[in-house]
Amino acid sequence: MTGLLLSPWSARAEPARLAFQAGQWGLGPSAEHALAVELEFRPGVRWWWVRPTVGFLQSTDGTQYVFGGALLEIPLVWGVTLSPGFAPGIRTVNGKQNLGSVVLFKSSVELEVPLFPGLRGLVSFAHISNGKLAKPNPGIEMLLFGVELDLE
Repeated sequence: MTGLLLSPWSARAEPARLAFQAGQWGLGPSAEHALAVELEFRPGVRWWWVRPTVGFLQSTDGTQYVFGGALLEIPLVWGVTLSPGFAPGIRTVNGKQNLGSVVLFKSSVELEVPLFPGLRGLVSFAHISNGKLAKPNPGIEMLLFGVELDLE
């Protein structure tokens, strides 16, 4: 089974992609509300539906987060893609909210809609927390909107 998963036929070359998103940092009445801006690079390689991703997140509350992980790109109708993702990372700058640890985990779900060839609209919901590595573990939710551009 491992040989099949790692075989060259399973990997597909596609254009690398750059995603830019911005939106609400902190959802709910008791959350710290701020603006979040995220920049993600998605290499031009996929294994079946799995695409690696690396990125940088900055919020206006001061938090900076660098991450690397994977998206599971599930094709739907009319070129729409649903992409749950997971990305562990490092908080490089502390913001106003104490997230409890330098090591954080981002879980997300993203919907991509084709706008033009090589350009897609994005809407994503994400949760970032320390995964109970430390106390407190408040976590933070984000709702982001943006675009994804093919780089080739």
